[in-house]
Formats: sequence, structure tokens, C-alpha cells
Amino acid sequence: MAKKWLTREDSIKYLNEAFYGHLATVHNNQPYLVPVNYVYHQNHLYIHSALQGQKIANIRENSWVCFEISHPIQLLPGKKPCLFGVHYWSVLVFGQANILDDINLKTTALKLLIKKYSHDDNLTPMDPNDIENVAIIDIRIETISGKANN
Repeated sequence: MAKKWLTREDSIKYLNEAFYGHLATVHNNQPYLVPVNYVYHQNHLYIHSALQGQKIANIRENSWVCFEISHPIQLLPGKKPCLFGVHYWSVLVFGQANILDDINLKTTALKLLIKKYSHDDNLTPMDPNDIENVAIIDIRIETISGKANN
């Protein structure tokens, strides 16, 4: 099975379908990787977070980030260790992250996240205090690439 590069459109399709991803930030040349829930919208990734913590501090220090999603589909055993393989797909995003301050932008991003993760149309409306007490990370995508072996 040959590995193939995914088109931008296929990479975005996987971004829209995946449940969570991994956000990589850097502090003092030390990488920091954390699983996050996110939503893709118009060349941006939006991630909700606590107002304080390591990833927020890292982004404030260095806005360049990497984001990853992947899915192993099937292990392919071989007769020799070097013949083992995996059916999979993966997508990498590189870009600059910004912590949103504008309440309207935060609200829009939160509505996108709710639409992705909730199928309950009867949720209580968001309270302005709740919106103020959550951080929204906005990643403007610079490059996106995907690969698959299936």
C-alpha cells in the first residue's frame, strides 16, 4: 500500500469529522502537546480552554503552533518486523494562535463548537459570564497537509 498525500479538501474533510486533536505549543524550546476539542471554520481552528494554564501561557509567549489529528484504521502484520504497517490517515496544521478577547468573536466560536459537539437543540443559552470565563484559541491556518495509507 502506497502512502498518498491528501488534497487540501480531503484534509479539511477529516478536520471536520475528527472528534479531537492534539495541539503543540512551545515554551523555552520545550514542546508541549495536549489533546483538545476543536472546530474548523473558514481556515481557522477554534479551541476552548481555561483562561490560564500551560498552553495559554505558551501561546502568549510564542504564537506559532502545530495541530494534529490522526486515525489508525488497521494494523497490518508482516512476516518480518520491517514488513509491519498500518492503514491510517493523518492531518497536520501549522499556524499562528491568538487568544480571542472580543466577546462577539468568542460567542461565535463557542456556537460553532456547540454545533459540532451537541445534538441537543434545547440547551440553555450561553450566559455572558460563562463566555467571559472561557478562553478561545483561534488558530489561523498557514499550512495544512494530510497523508493516508489505506
